[in-house]
Amino acid sequence: HIEVSPPVGLRVRWGGVMSGFVVAMGTILLLTALGLAIGITTLGDPRASTDYIESGLGIGASLWGAITLLLGCFLGGMVSTRVTDRPDRGGAFIHGTLVWTLVAVFLLWLVGQGISFGLSNLFSALGGLTKTATTAVTSVVSGEGDLAQRLGLDNPSQIMNRLDDPEVVSVFASATGMPANEARTELNQLRSQVEAVRDNPDRVATEVRNFLGQYADRAKQQAGQVAATVQEGATVGAWVTFGVLAATMIVAVLGARAGIPSLSSWRSRWAHTGAA
Repeated sequence: HIEVSPPVGLRVRWGGVMSGFVVAMGTILLLTALGLAIGITTLGDPRASTDYIESGLGIGASLWGAITLLLGCFLGGMVSTRVTDRPDRGGAFIHGTLVWTLVAVFLLWLVGQGISFGLSNLFSALGGLTKTATTAVTSVVSGEGDLAQRLGLDNPSQIMNRLDDPEVVSVFASATGMPANEARTELNQLRSQVEAVRDNPDRVATEVRNFLGQYADRAKQQAGQVAATVQEGATVGAWVTFGVLAATMIVAVLGARAGIPSLSSWRSRWAHTGAA
């Protein structure tokens, strides 16, 4: 009688890891295509689309993306141990973690190539929010957000042209937090003052400086509010991203452990191999 037991040890079987990775990506691709088909079907006639429908589809797409990632990582982790000869829990943890790492890195690479699989919001929005928040906070703290530069009114010879640009009204309203109509009225007053001294560049610069000086504190306060709002959004995005990534890693490991065959099946397999 020969006592047969499965091999033990924390050994990585890259064939199993790659098999799990392929299964995970295939699952993600399949479920993404299914979600796209369901979303397009649900949308119906674009002419009847409303903001409520678009908002609902956005939320549904986010939930479907999370489910897709979780299921793909679980199945990938399970396959990574099911096809190997290392059924121990330590090996399953390593296999599941490696499958999750490959999936995460590959998805990040796809997003960088413009192929989002519907997951671009998860991986790229965080970077945009963080960059915007950092820029806004730096602008407020260092005082770089000069209102004249933002409006393009720092060149006396171009001021009249800039005041005729509708975009200046939008920027001024956004920078000071005032309604667009009020911003347009205030800039029209500045235009009248500048037009009266347009042949004297020094006087033009003085008029602009005096006008914008009235709104310097208001613009700084508005910039602080915007920075706080964007930073709050970036904070939420960072923690949500961390939570999703942590959840997918845990699910991949749980899947790998679920893929460990029973001890009796391993003994049967090894006994059959030894007999052969």
